Amino acid sequence: MYKKVTAFSLCVLIIISFTACQKDKSAYIPADITSAANTTAADKTVATEAYSASTVEHTENKPAAEAEESTAVEESSVTAVQTNVLTTEDIIILYKKAAAKSGSAKSKQQIILTDISINNGQYEGVLDFVTPIMAKLIANNSKDKDGITGGFTDLNADDVSSAKAYKSGSNTVVELIMKEQTSGARENALSGSVGHAITAVGDIGVVVDELTDLGLPMEISDEHTKIYYTNPTVKVFIDGNGRIISGTWRYTVEIRLDNYKVFGKDVQTTSVIMDNIITVG
Repeated sequence: MYKKVTAFSLCVLIIISFTACQKDKSAYIPADITSAANTTAADKTVATEAYSASTVEHTENKPAAEAEESTAVEESSVTAVQTNVLTTEDIIILYKKAAAKSGSAKSKQQIILTDISINNGQYEGVLDFVTPIMAKLIANNSKDKDGITGGFTDLNADDVSSAKAYKSGSNTVVELIMKEQTSGARENALSGSVGHAITAVGDIGVVVDELTDLGLPMEISDEHTKIYYTNPTVKVFIDGNGRIISGTWRYTVEIRLDNYKVFGKDVQTTSVIMDNIITVG
C-alpha cells in the first residue's frame, strides 16, 4: 500500500504542478508590442514591408528568363522565402507584431503524458495503475485560452535556433525552432527561450510548498529539481491583416526530481515526460 500511495502522490504532485502553472493567466499576453518592435528595428523596414520589398527586389535583379521563372514560382500556392530575404530579426518582428494583434484568438492546450518513471522503473507495476489516471487528469486540463501563448514581447534572436518565413496562398507562414531550455524549480513560466515562445512549466516549487502545507510530507530541494524542454517549435499562419489565424506551438518536457523524501522515505529519482501542444484555429 505504501508504494501505491507514494507513487500516486508523486505523480499528482508533478501533474498538478504542470497544469497549475499552465493555467496562470499571465501566460497569455495579448500585449501591444508595436513600439518595442519598432525600437528593435530602428534601422530596418517593418518586417511585413521588408518581406514584400525583398521579394520584389529578388526578382527584379535577375535576368529576364530567371525573373519570369521566379514570378511563376511566387504566383504558385506556396512560395518559399529564401533565408537571405528576411533575417531572423525580421521574422521575429513579424511574428511578435502578429501575436500582439491576435488577442482574440482562442488557444487550446493539449497535454499528453508519455512516460512516468520512479527509481528508474522500480514501481513499474504500480504505475500501470497510476498512469491511466494521470493521463485522464492531464487530458481534462486541455482548455481554451484567449490570445497567443508565451511571453512573446521578450522573444529575441538569441532564443531561436532557426527561423523561416514563406508564402502559402494569401497567408504568410512563420516557422521557428526554439533553443532547448533547462529550468529549475522556481523559474518564471515566461522566461527563457521556451517561455518566450510557448510558455514554460514555471514555478513548481510553489506547488510543493502548498502540498506540504496541506499535510503531504514531501522534502524536495530546489537544487535537485530540473525541468528539461526538448524540440520546441512554433508554426503559424498570418493573414493579410497581420493576424495569426492558425498555428501550433509544441515541446516535450521532462520534470525530474532527484534525491528527495515522501512520507519520510527516500526516493532516488522521479521522471515525468509530457508533450505540450497548443493550437489556434
